[in-house]
Amino acid sequence: MNEIKCVILNDNIEIRLNDKDDIFISFVSGKKTLNSLPISYPSAGYADGSLYLSPDKSYLLFSYYSGQSEEAFTLFRIIDNNLKTIFASPYLGGEVADYAFSPNEKLLIQSLPSMCSEWWQPWLDNDVLKDKDGKLFFDFGAINILDIEKQTIRKHILRIYPTDDWCPQEISYSPFMSPKITNSDTLKISMPWGDETIDFPLKDIIVFHI
Repeated sequence: MNEIKCVILNDNIEIRLNDKDDIFISFVSGKKTLNSLPISYPSAGYADGSLYLSPDKSYLLFSYYSGQSEEAFTLFRIIDNNLKTIFASPYLGGEVADYAFSPNEKLLIQSLPSMCSEWWQPWLDNDVLKDKDGKLFFDFGAINILDIEKQTIRKHILRIYPTDDWCPQEISYSPFMSPKITNSDTLKISMPWGDETIDFPLKDIIVFHI
């Protein structure tokens, strides 16, 4: 998937991510740079990044990854061709993070699978756990929800309980979960076996039986 290096505001001002050497985000109008914000180089490394705008273009999301199965993001408020940092996450374990804002832009949803391919591998490798009832499970990844006003983030684990005779179908799939808040109280995500709808408030552990 190509990374997004430029987004455009309503007044046709471009916000550009420059990360070939140092990392900085610039506001550009035509050939003129209006403002430029340097970004500290992550201590755990930097492989690539992307920019995303919120629906009403009030917020800018800078998403990036280390290349070591870690993803992070910084959320900015856009104010007069400048950026105010709202929240900066640390690197979180996982791959192919995907994002969505709630319609009222009070929440930012990050979907974060543990791996970008062969999601069934923990089962084949017997890298599974048992719950208190002796049922086998493994974790697929997480949904992380940032409350933008409170500047707090909460993790919701996606947990899979296969049937005893489950045999995974090793077929290709899109690793991106494409989160979307369909209305005020449901979240839709794309899983390898199909779309799932989850009611708000999300549980700390979201269980799927397959």
